[in-house]
Amino acid sequence: MQGNDEYFLETVANLVKTVRSETMDQSELGLRVGVSRSTISAIEKGNGVNSKSLAKVLDQLGLLEDIQLAIDAQLDLIGEVRNRKTRKVREELSSDF
Repeated sequence: MQGNDEYFLETVANLVKTVRSETMDQSELGLRVGVSRSTISAIEKGNGVNSKSLAKVLDQLGLLEDIQLAIDAQLDLIGEVRNRKTRKVREELSSDF
């Protein structure tokens, strides 16, 4: 059974390979982002790579912005849930001691 992490890497690999292959080869993409061709190959095979390298590749291919928007939306949702949990109205204590 494939885990979520494996599925994520596989889908990112397919996306990178599809978009990259429309305009350049692996070596050219590697040169543009400052990583080796073997790093590009690893990404396209769904192998783990340095997150900074992956971000550079996604940015170069014009894919990072949409991913960032999804992350930002998720963070906003988490923030809203946390704010709702902490917004309990405090009751004023009477001073009738």
